[in-house]
Amino acid sequence: MKARNSNHEDGSTSTRVARVESSICKAIQVSLARGLGDPRICGLVSVIGVDVSPDLSGARVRVSVVPEKYEPRVLSGLQSASGKLRGEIGHHARLRKVPRLTFEIDRSIKRQAELEALVRSEEPHLDPEAPMGDAPAIDKEANGT
Repeated sequence: MKARNSNHEDGSTSTRVARVESSICKAIQVSLARGLGDPRICGLVSVIGVDVSPDLSGARVRVSVVPEKYEPRVLSGLQSASGKLRGEIGHHARLRKVPRLTFEIDRSIKRQAELEALVRSEEPHLDPEAPMGDAPAIDKEANGT
């Protein structure tokens, strides 16, 4: 559903889609911060990104939920609150027609953290506190120079 390619040479369609994606993301973040009044929406819920279809009829909202055990119930709560969220989006983004919202879990942040931990564990000889630019000294006699 990602719409980054425009049929117009000036890019006006993709620019509009990007603005709508940004507006939807901000409006949902504000609504989550204020609270939606649904007890299923608990834990730390973050909007990772929004992908809007080229015709602006649908939007896929990617969220992260911590702790993970709340993911199914948070998704259910968000889907139930989609009507209320669409109203907030329409008000915040001043859209005549607000895209249909679908929510999905985005685990990219968790995967990134796991990869970073793996890299750190595989390279214990690197000191993350050491200044960048400090290279080990080269023994010229050992190299024969």
